[in-house]
Amino acid sequence: MTQSRRRVLKSAAAITALSAGRLALGPQPAEASSEHGHEHGHSDDRPGTVSMAMHIHASWSEGTASMQTHLDQATKTGIDVLFWTDHDFRLAEHGYPDVIHMSGPTETVNKVVWTWAQQSTGTLAASQVAWDATKASPADTAVPGSLHLMAKSAGAAAASVAVKGSAANTVDQRSVYDQTITVDVFPAVVSPQNYLTLKVTTSFRPATHGRPAGQYTLTYIIDGTQNRSRTRDGIAGTVHVPADAGRWNTVAIRPEEDMERLWPDIVAADAAMFGLTLGAVSQQERPAEGWFDLLRITRPPRSANAPLQKQAELMRGYAHRFPAVRQYQGMEVSLLKPTHYNWFGPHLSMPEFANATPTADSDPNAAIAVVDMIHAAGGLVSYNHMYGTSNPALLPPDVQDANRASVAASIVTDRAMGSDILEVGYPSRGGMDLDHHAQAWDVASRNGLFLTGTGVSDDHSGQDWFGQQANFVTWSYSKSRELDHLLPSLSSGNVFFGNPAVFTGTLGLLVDGKAPMGSVTVSHARSRNVRILADRLPAGSTVRVVQGTVDLAGPTVPEPGTTFQTKAAGEFRRGYLDLKVDTSAPRFVRVEVRAADGTPIALSNPVWLLRDNPDGGIPRHRAVR
Repeated sequence: MTQSRRRVLKSAAAITALSAGRLALGPQPAEASSEHGHEHGHSDDRPGTVSMAMHIHASWSEGTASMQTHLDQATKTGIDVLFWTDHDFRLAEHGYPDVIHMSGPTETVNKVVWTWAQQSTGTLAASQVAWDATKASPADTAVPGSLHLMAKSAGAAAASVAVKGSAANTVDQRSVYDQTITVDVFPAVVSPQNYLTLKVTTSFRPATHGRPAGQYTLTYIIDGTQNRSRTRDGIAGTVHVPADAGRWNTVAIRPEEDMERLWPDIVAADAAMFGLTLGAVSQQERPAEGWFDLLRITRPPRSANAPLQKQAELMRGYAHRFPAVRQYQGMEVSLLKPTHYNWFGPHLSMPEFANATPTADSDPNAAIAVVDMIHAAGGLVSYNHMYGTSNPALLPPDVQDANRASVAASIVTDRAMGSDILEVGYPSRGGMDLDHHAQAWDVASRNGLFLTGTGVSDDHSGQDWFGQQANFVTWSYSKSRELDHLLPSLSSGNVFFGNPAVFTGTLGLLVDGKAPMGSVTVSHARSRNVRILADRLPAGSTVRVVQGTVDLAGPTVPEPGTTFQTKAAGEFRRGYLDLKVDTSAPRFVRVEVRAADGTPIALSNPVWLLRDNPDGGIPRHRAVR
């Protein structure tokens, strides 16, 4: 795909959406309080900068995190701005399986494979987990079969058998807001001591109100009585559900409502159904036996943007609990190739999906159309996790080199699909270390792709922001935490990123006394001055200066073409160091802070020192006026 091809592709969908008002839902900022040390909207320990967690997933994505636990972490770690970037198709629950016929241990619904995995607890004298083709709910005669469970404990202590449901690509995990789970159940041998269960495991929350941190659970007990009650023990809730023994019953449960009743201090809608388990529990050697059939997961009809509106509502509520953190809605547009794209900016709207199933659209024009739509709505686009979403052990160096060459060639060929931002700051992702992320970025810079590099965590757990491996954040030189200031700063590249657990300083570049970090400047001078701004460097650390040619080598030469100079931390006693750069040929310059062991812990964005105007001109926010 060439740049000229991209220019002629139209985004009629974006223009139509704007004119129709579909993009009316904007980011929902949460006002911060000056009582928490953010009078000017800047990080307390880095004056003039705003710290940003730019890739965060909560209860609308796969993973255990709630919005609450992320906001708790952001507050504890002093992060100024948090962008919620839940996946678009997960927000929409697009193509999610909603009717499970219980006809076997695996079942395909809407081309998604649903699987039941057997579990047991305690000591069992006898048990059975069987898929019974001879017994079915009267409501499910079209698809015969049901799940038969039987458990008998070997002593007085409880023992159980169960099956836990899961779906391909974790599309069994979904928000509980407005959710109803309905299941047909035949309690055959049950009592208050031996019973059937349906257990819902929900999102992780921090310790609060004397309760420990952890994933809150709801266990629904079906014991053949008409008892309807709710009890709680810490973060475990128990709900007794009325049902008659010896016949089929349709049982409907509403996790959000039950969580509100059991824990009125939490925001119940801020939870995902992380796991659903059907079981039989026996005590005192008394058997528990029954059948389950026709599991349905539903919610009332809603508009395409309803999940975004609900998320915005939760953000406004949490703003009062966590006033030190400014929240903005973003979105990870995910069912595209070759990667996912984060949407930052105003006027968010749920994209349309090409396939009825939760599978990616392989047409590159689809990605380009989405990028154009985001730009038309006034937003910025991030090209996410260039080496994929997995996190295996680091690959051998030669394999990393080959992967970097392949990915860099693709980014150059496709011009990063027109993205503005490139996620660079991953200590490890897809088996690739941070150096190989930065090298691919350098290949883009060599080819005149002016991409703002950022550091992100892509965190789905919200439990240890600074201690986890992927813990990078991005600092913006911004007037405030307002989106109108943050977006131009990101667009201009006047940001740096790094590991906040070990780097507490600032980084910047200034060309010829006037052009800031991220700028693209043109001069016929044969040498130019680049001032490297760096302070509070860790003991034993060094600053590595990375210089590269801007020779537009193209995708057939996917090498960074860089050279390095190492400067000791002691050379920055005044907070800066002036560097004369040979500009007899066009170059780019960036810097890295490396710990005493050589690990990169902070990276600046580049400056481009050109001799001629680039094709297409200098981007507006990167031009020096």
